[in-house]
Amino acid sequence: MKLEHHYLTILESLHDPIIIISKDYTIVYVNKAYEAQFNVPEAKVVGRNLIEIEPNSRILDVAKDGAKRINDFSYVESLQKHVYANIMPLREEGELIGVVTIMKDISETKHLQEELAKYKKMSIELQEQLEDKTFWKLKTDSPAMKKSVDLAKEIAPTDATVVLYGESGVGKEVFAQAIHESSNRHNKPFVAINMASIPDSLFESELFGYEDGSFTGSRRGGKAGLLEAANGGTILLDEIGELSLNNQTKLLRVIQERQFMRVGSTKLTTIDLRIICATNRNLMEEVKAGRFREDLFYRINVLPITIPPLRQRKEDLAYLATIILNDIAPRYHKHLTLEKEALEKMKAYKWPGNVRELYNVLERVVALSSPPYITVDDLPDFVVAEELGEPYEEQATYIEDSDVNLKEAIEKVERDLIQYAVKTSNNKTDAIRKLGISRKTFYKKTKKYNII
Repeated sequence: MKLEHHYLTILESLHDPIIIISKDYTIVYVNKAYEAQFNVPEAKVVGRNLIEIEPNSRILDVAKDGAKRINDFSYVESLQKHVYANIMPLREEGELIGVVTIMKDISETKHLQEELAKYKKMSIELQEQLEDKTFWKLKTDSPAMKKSVDLAKEIAPTDATVVLYGESGVGKEVFAQAIHESSNRHNKPFVAINMASIPDSLFESELFGYEDGSFTGSRRGGKAGLLEAANGGTILLDEIGELSLNNQTKLLRVIQERQFMRVGSTKLTTIDLRIICATNRNLMEEVKAGRFREDLFYRINVLPITIPPLRQRKEDLAYLATIILNDIAPRYHKHLTLEKEALEKMKAYKWPGNVRELYNVLERVVALSSPPYITVDDLPDFVVAEELGEPYEEQATYIEDSDVNLKEAIEKVERDLIQYAVKTSNNKTDAIRKLGISRKTFYKKTKKYNII
């Protein structure tokens, strides 16, 4: 096969390596760029059969089937290079006479891609390690809980507002703190506010702060509010469903504009923070009942996460008990292990107070038990009694006493119910809601029975 001189001049002027073979696979030409970039002298390859040098070459495939290969990537063993090539059949009067290949050495690019892939893998592993560190208290074998935890991990890096739904004691603050620790704000403050504990009259001064002399008894020099304390970080508005409609209105503006005025000031203060809300109420139902502002609901309900109660994820009880015992036992200078039989009894209990009740029960057990094991006998009667399907003894003893009259029996039931509600509730407001009585009646009864 002969090549015209002017064609050769053009090929030699190209910066990309070029190799040409005849139809019998003999290498008939390589240009200067091929020699220089692959460090292969022309005399070493021209005249040789390509099959001897590179038996798996894609160039041979084109010579056999006559089909061009465009943007073809391959690794050339003889050159020990990753190459990118356009491989074209050469035809004369329709007959295949050879193959021309224009190549690019992409070994460095390939190396960089591999390095990038390695660093991406390392980044993913580091992210997983970070999540393990920040979400370790939320480790779970429950499908429902895992769904909630995975969603929390996914949204943690964003600044979107979150609402955590769940019964009292399920661990809403633990969720919020894990989200904060996994976010870009992790080195900034995390401030949790129990909205139900703030009286309406102190709402503005507590959240927004106040200026010097703004009201009788105010601190000299004024005081920054809780919103300013969280500036740059994350604020948890716990029990947001307990806010009065009036205070909901005040909070709405802050959430919308991230601005507020201190009490006694005419100057706007701008804040940068992420807002996480938590509630044990169904806020949509509260909106329908007129107890929660619809505009506030849609403003905060951007990313709702529902946390299942402990009774719906009993498979997590062993792990939760372990981390709680590891937290409590050292404070009592004890090392305790939960016996399997005791764990099974605990799994049968419904845990109306959720993880908070589990923590309180285990602290009581640790305080009263003797190392090295926690046995069934160490568990409170109400946990074991429910597992056996029997009434809790302390609540039933009056039935066996024939001298107890109806009034006394009713009072004992009332006292026991109020005690139980107080014990298993997050706060007084929650206990009042569970009992279905007014706040005035609640305080009257607790005073009567000396419960609080």
